[in-house]
Amino acid sequence: MSRLFHGRWRERTSLLALGGLTGPEADQARAHAASCAECADDLARAHRALELAALDPVRDAEPPITAATLLTRVNARLDAAPETPRALRAAWLWPAGALAAAVAALLLSYRPPAPPSAAPPPAMAERPAAAADDVVGRMERTVTRKQTARYLDDAQDLLLTVAAPHPCPRESKRVDVEDEARRSRELLARRALLVGTSGETVASARPVLRDVEYVLREMASLPSCARERDLQAIQREVSRRNLLMKIDLMTRELKG
Repeated sequence: MSRLFHGRWRERTSLLALGGLTGPEADQARAHAASCAECADDLARAHRALELAALDPVRDAEPPITAATLLTRVNARLDAAPETPRALRAAWLWPAGALAAAVAALLLSYRPPAPPSAAPPPAMAERPAAAADDVVGRMERTVTRKQTARYLDDAQDLLLTVAAPHPCPRESKRVDVEDEARRSRELLARRALLVGTSGETVASARPVLRDVEYVLREMASLPSCARERDLQAIQREVSRRNLLMKIDLMTRELKG
């Protein structure tokens, strides 16, 4: 029988000792060991090693020990056994399959003691997430208030400019509002993008925002050279609504 072929039988013998073979494979390995002195010797050594490992009290010690320490103790116990043959005392002379099987058995059978159960997390464990949400909410409200205040400031500047119109150089009895109309359209676009003005953050500013939006739409609809009476109508509306004063008070409130 070739050494390669016989080496496979020795591996099966090691698996047989570990209980890793069942059915026909186990029967074949037993039959081979019964007819092969070398494999029978391997099987006996493996069984002996597993028996000694099972008796070692260190396997259940606390704290858990490493596999290397456990293997050292097994070899020491083998050395101390009086009936152990000389060949068995030298662990490095064991067949590779039998030694590997013994180590594998130790690793598979060893169960470190369960760690003490961790104390249940405190009831406040979910507070960090809630705190983060609260911080984000405050930041959003702050940004909304600043955006709204800046928008009203710019609208007030525009309305003050309209209060002192310039004559239109192209036509008499008309006023030049080209720049004011353009700025009104830009502010209306910003108003459409203003974040959070529909929520409670700037609820007190909604009436002022509606009045400002109405006046800006009137301004944006004017031609470049508008009639004086059309501009005067817008100025009267601003005065009737006390819009400049309301804007001033509201921006102070939003800026805190």
